[in-house]
This record gives sequence, C-alpha cells and structure tokens, in this order.
Amino acid sequence: MTRIFSLIRRNLPALLSMIVLSASSGPLGFQVRAQETPRFRLAIVGLVHSHAWGHLRNIVKMPSVELVAIAEPVVELRDLAAKQAPGVSMYEDYHKMLDEKKPEAVWSFVENDRHLEITRECATRGINVMFEKPMAANLAQSRDMLALAQKHKIKLMVNYQMAWWPENYTAHSLAESGDLGKVWRVRAIIGHGGPASTNPNDVAGKNFWAWLNDEKRGGGALMDFSCYGAVWLRWYLGMPKSVYAVTTHTRPDVYKTNTNATVLATFSDNGIGIIEGSWDLPRSFQDVEVFGDKGSVFMAQRRIELTAGRTKKDVPPGTLPEDRSDPVGYFISCVRGGKAIEGMVSPEFNVDVMRIVDAAAQSAASGKPVLLK
Repeated sequence: MTRIFSLIRRNLPALLSMIVLSASSGPLGFQVRAQETPRFRLAIVGLVHSHAWGHLRNIVKMPSVELVAIAEPVVELRDLAAKQAPGVSMYEDYHKMLDEKKPEAVWSFVENDRHLEITRECATRGINVMFEKPMAANLAQSRDMLALAQKHKIKLMVNYQMAWWPENYTAHSLAESGDLGKVWRVRAIIGHGGPASTNPNDVAGKNFWAWLNDEKRGGGALMDFSCYGAVWLRWYLGMPKSVYAVTTHTRPDVYKTNTNATVLATFSDNGIGIIEGSWDLPRSFQDVEVFGDKGSVFMAQRRIELTAGRTKKDVPPGTLPEDRSDPVGYFISCVRGGKAIEGMVSPEFNVDVMRIVDAAAQSAASGKPVLLK
C-alpha cells in the first residue's frame, strides 16, 4: 500500500493534467480554449490622398485587422472603395461613423490642412489616429495635434514609406557605427515627374490633385517632398541652426504651386543638410546620401552602397522585426501594448520635421535664411 501511495504522489502532476484534459473534451462538454486576441478595429477617414488605395488593398487582406468602416463625402471615391473592400460599411459623415462604429483607431487620408481637425475629433473620443506624411499643413497645426494627443492620451502616428525599409536602418547603423567617421553632410533627393492627373476617368487622381495643387491646403512640391528630406536631416544631424530655401514654378500650364524646392540647412559643428524635392524629374527618386570624414553611405529602397576612400561595396539591407516592418503592425503593437510611438513616425519627431519644413517655406517666401532657436 505504501508503494502505491508513493507512485501516486510522484505522478500526481501528470494524473491531474490527464483529468483536466479529459474534462475539457469529455461527455460533460467542458471546453478549454485559448483566449483569442480580438481583431484590431480600424476605420478609414477620407480617401483624397493617393496613398489610401495601396494601403486599403493591404488592410483588407490582414487577418488581424477588422476594417469596420470607411468615411468619405465624395460618392465616387466611396464607390471605388466599396469595390476594393466589399462588405465594409460606407459613410458620408465621418463624425457619425466614429460615434456608431467606435473604432480603436483611424487611418486618415484627408487633405494636409485637415489633419488637425481629424485629430481633434478622434482625440476627444479616445480614438487613436494615423496620417500620411507630412504631419500637417504648417507648424502651428502640428503642435496643436501633439497637444491634443497628449491631453487625451491617444496614439498619434505619421506614416513615411521609408520608416518600414530595412535598408533605411542599416544605413543609419553604419553612420552611427563610426565607419563613416564624423558625419557632417546629408543630401536627400525626392521626386518624380509630378502628381498631376490628366485622365478624366481617374477618380482617385482627380480628387488628390484637386487639393495637392493648392499650397494653402498643404500642397506643392516643397511641402510634399521636403518633409522626407527633413526627416533624414533631423535623424542624422539633429535640428538645424538655419534654413534657406528656394522654390521654382515650372510647367505653369499644369501647376499652380511650386514644383521644385531646394533647401540648405546648417547645423552645429559645421554640419550641412541639402534637400532637393521636385515634381519635374525624369524618374522617381527617394534617395539619401550621408557623408562622414572617412566615407559615405548611399541609401535608396532595396539598395545600400558604402564608400570608403576609393572602395565601394553593396551592403545587405538586413531585416526588421515583424512589428516594425509595416505601419499597421507597428501601430497595433503600440496601441495594444501601451507603447509610445517612436522614431521618425512619432508625433514629437514630426513636430521637429515641421519646424524645418515651415522654416523652408518662410525662407522661400522671404528670400532670406530663417534662424531656428
């Protein structure tokens, strides 16, 4: 008998596990299931930004995301979205959508000068919100957006394509490693042949161009593309001491706005930043080159080239963690995990970016450098 009790005592954990497993599927009908993580309830506000359509196609394929509704006052755009996201509720009034659907977060693709409005409506409802770059149409709006996010304790994110490129971080790591020596110069060129929509049947392009061709709404090449360069200047060199900018207006038959912007920023320790943004180039660019006193690194999507002396070599781009490789995944990890939005997509960083862009706009208008304190 003593031996039997000893065997039972030694194997008690295994016996208990067998009993639990048996109960979970036995005749009494008990079911023991792992708790499933609910899908992330995301809504879209506005479809007048051309980036909306590529992101919409990706969102509807994401098993972790429930696209609860899309709000857009332009019926043609709603009809186009309904074809890409069948079964998703469509609203004309986004206020009504927010109140009825109560999403966890909104990804907004409205005009740049409406980002503050959307932030206010989401923040006061406790809804997290994300925008496409730039953060706003001007510096004052971006500061108000940050204040609203902080007051109402919501997540606010500004999406840039290169924030999800592994090569972007590999290049930055090379600059920080000391392989380039002391980094003192950053040159960025961003542009393409122009966003003008000439196809009358291009509903998305027509509505995008309607406001992007208006500087008062946050349009123009300086705002559209200098923000990318400002991100890289801020990331590699910090905040500049002064900003000087020149804009030109080519192809006036198509464009009402500036179509080219060249920005020269000066930094402490003799640092120099150059941004070239254009809507009048023969091909697309989104490139940056970082110079130190021992070498340089050139980065574009899917390409990194390291130069030391006369030696050049390609560098593998590396990889990013799963929750840092796309905007939705990262946003969800921060919202659900209670983590701060960090890096070049954070609101604090992007207020600095808007300081640079705003100074460039002031300089281009006055013809004089703008000092940043």
